Amino acid sequence: MRCRVGTAFAVGAVLLALNGCGSGAEPQAEQACGKAVLADWTDGRIDRTYPGPCYLAAIDGLPEDVRAYTTAKDDISRALYSRRADS
Repeated sequence: MRCRVGTAFAVGAVLLALNGCGSGAEPQAEQACGKAVLADWTDGRIDRTYPGPCYLAAIDGLPEDVRAYTTAKDDISRALYSRRADS
C-alpha cells in the first residue's frame, strides 16, 4: 500500500508541475511540449510520439520527488531512445 501512496503523491506532483512553475530558461514551446510528455506519462506510459527536445524538456522539468519515487525519468528516456531508433 505504501508504494501506491508514494506513486499517487508523485503523480499529483507532476500534475502540479504541469500547471505552472517554468524556470524561464527554456523557450515556451519546449516547456509546453515537455508538459505534454509529462501529461502523457501520468498513466505510466507514453502513448504518443513527440519531437526530441520535448522529451528532454520533460526530463528537465521533473519535480525532484517524481524523479526520486517514480520511473518517469527512465520511461521518458526510453521513449526518447525508442523514437531515435525508429528514425
